[in-house]
Amino acid sequence: MTAKLSPAERQTNIIGLIIERGSLHVEELAEQCGVSLMTLYRDLAVLESRQITTRRRGHVSLLVSSISEAPFSFRLGQEWERKVAVARVAAQLVSQAATVFFDDSTTGYAAIDHIDEPAAKAFITNSMPAARRIAEGEYQSLTLIGGHLVRQLDATFGAGAISQVRELAFETALIGAASIKAGAIYHPFGEVAAFKRELISHVDVPILVATMSKIDRIALHRMGDISDFAHLVIDDSISDQVFNEFSSQTNVIVVSPEKGQNHVRAD
Repeated sequence: MTAKLSPAERQTNIIGLIIERGSLHVEELAEQCGVSLMTLYRDLAVLESRQITTRRRGHVSLLVSSISEAPFSFRLGQEWERKVAVARVAAQLVSQAATVFFDDSTTGYAAIDHIDEPAAKAFITNSMPAARRIAEGEYQSLTLIGGHLVRQLDATFGAGAISQVRELAFETALIGAASIKAGAIYHPFGEVAAFKRELISHVDVPILVATMSKIDRIALHRMGDISDFAHLVIDDSISDQVFNEFSSQTNVIVVSPEKGQNHVRAD
């Protein structure tokens, strides 16, 4: 007997099918998922409320595209083992820093639990989930950047956030990206890209954290180049060709979640 899936598992399956097929009619989607139309509509209502899927004339498609980004809560559940492996190594890289910035990256968020001696560090973030997570533990100080709250990302951006970044000095930052293509870093939202450009230019040691799923993904707004970062920490599904390409631009650290947190390959 096939085990009954939880709503979260069903919704993940729905997203996977749509990513694979591009768009599906509700009847075909219900058949593929092995659920009734009533159950499917309940799951779609959840996904639509989280701005992940959209329906038009009975066809369901992914709302996330080159002009949109998945909500933080959804990204948090994707590739979690790979993100944690990358996060552990990224946390080691910032171990000697007194000031650390976390942006809205879920991989950066995962690094919070692995920071050495957090009570001796000053943390800065524009991410609401990161601020809450840091506040639950030890810290010397915690600064939450204000600005325009982008609800989908649960983080602040805009002119106010950029102005505050310009007034602060911090040693290092863990920064995520929605897309890495041809050596450049992109994001679907213009105000997010603008904020991250400013952040990269004001931090001594910017660190890019990513998984291979971000490679060659399409997004509209350029936020910088790989060469702008002191390090790129990425999972081991990276190909040798991409590794060699990126290694000519920055220090690349490849992390294997299967071989343990300390199994890394650097250029």
